[in-house]
Amino acid sequence: MKRRDFLKATALGAGAVALSGLVGPAAAQEGSSRVALVRNPALENLEGAPLAQQLRLMTFCAIADALGASSIQAAMKSLFRPSDVVAIKLNAIAPQIAPQPEVVFALVEALGFAGVDPKNVIIYDKEDRDLSAAGYQCTATGPGPMIYGTLGATRNPGYEKELSEQGKTGFCLSKIVTREATAIINVPIIKHHCFAGMTGALKNHFGSIHNPEDFHYLDGCNPAVADVNLAPSIRNKQRLCVVDGVWVQYDRGPSFSAEHLDFHGAILAATDPVALDTHLIAIVDAFRQQHNLPLLAETKNPPKHVKTAAGYGLGCGDLNAIRLVARDL
Repeated sequence: MKRRDFLKATALGAGAVALSGLVGPAAAQEGSSRVALVRNPALENLEGAPLAQQLRLMTFCAIADALGASSIQAAMKSLFRPSDVVAIKLNAIAPQIAPQPEVVFALVEALGFAGVDPKNVIIYDKEDRDLSAAGYQCTATGPGPMIYGTLGATRNPGYEKELSEQGKTGFCLSKIVTREATAIINVPIIKHHCFAGMTGALKNHFGSIHNPEDFHYLDGCNPAVADVNLAPSIRNKQRLCVVDGVWVQYDRGPSFSAEHLDFHGAILAATDPVALDTHLIAIVDAFRQQHNLPLLAETKNPPKHVKTAAGYGLGCGDLNAIRLVARDL
């Protein structure tokens, strides 16, 4: 698929081209790597229980579609075992656009379909304070899920003392990743990033290392983001990525900017973080086009780390080989 056509297919904001009003079974574009997108334009006007119910349904549908499974139960059983300890990595550094608890707790429920007890689920980010500001009550006691940062008074597991060196990058990984988790679910949001171009699934793991600020001024976080994702404890344990794409911040990130926030109304899922981020770039670009801003590739710091990660074999970065599975609810 040509880039222009891909942008049209993914431009789901106000005034953009919609996905043909899909209802029922998802529509799939050809490709070898699957990215699922489930959208509900009505979300913008929902709150409370109706919002939670729709986000739960959308999350379940996106995961099943990403796996090509007949049900959420089948999808989760194909990825997780009852013995797993699953760490769910959030992006909560800007709490106003952090993953919503309704999405995250739908993931905890979905893990139950694979026999994973909530007490063996850890919802984490870099620090307790970020999670708390985003609406999560930190706890390190039952019945679960556990919610705490790598740093903070709740549990404070900290980072490994030994430096992990991948490619040209050195960092210490969170002990949640290295010692506590046997599996990881990556839960990013969709946001412009002034240094990395865009923050998605790959960039989200800068919140799993001790020194992300060391790389922000080094060639747009490239190859550092890709190098971090090469770490065996991330590469071998990450089994699923689920994006809270209800809102998109298309400019002035990573800090929150309400003036550059737009409604998207989507949940996305994939097992391939590179394919997912390739799609997220197209979504951000679609919103930037609507607001007469240059494409990310034309900015001072384009998201070069996604292409680097593809070159490392971490996933598919070719739009023509990405199978977009999309539906509207």
